[in-house]
Amino acid sequence: MPPDMEVRRRFWSDDFDMDLLSLWPDLPGRLGAIAEVPLWTYGGESYGRLNHPSVWNSNSGDFIAFFGLTPETIGKPDSYWTDRQVIECTWLEALRDCWSHHYTILCADRILWRSPWGPFERLMADLRGYGRLAVLHRDQLRGTALASILAATSDLNALLTGRTPR
Repeated sequence: MPPDMEVRRRFWSDDFDMDLLSLWPDLPGRLGAIAEVPLWTYGGESYGRLNHPSVWNSNSGDFIAFFGLTPETIGKPDSYWTDRQVIECTWLEALRDCWSHHYTILCADRILWRSPWGPFERLMADLRGYGRLAVLHRDQLRGTALASILAATSDLNALLTGRTPR
């Protein structure tokens, strides 16, 4: 069975109209095996899965969340306090959570993905009917957001294979 057709365990945003899988149902297939790559972060859980990691303000005003390829390599500075435990998630879960909660994923001291707030907000207004977009503009926003996800996935793949991300 293709990965995007597998039965998945419940995720907190399964019923959210703006979940990544609502917008791109084929995303797991587009990401391939890397969708299930394990990552670790400090954070909360729902249904035993990631629901919002601990985040901190960055100098640029973004919220940042630290993720690691192992529990020991999360990279959170010791001075950044959290009472959350270390939890495991997959790359797909991190993307789905980040998309909705709008933070920046840092892994191995690199920015992997910054959830694009502008496209999210405009696509949500369009979907909910209080800010209709022209089809071309909607497709452009969706394309921009998807391109950023695929680029971040390529960067994660580079980290996993010992190459330098873009």
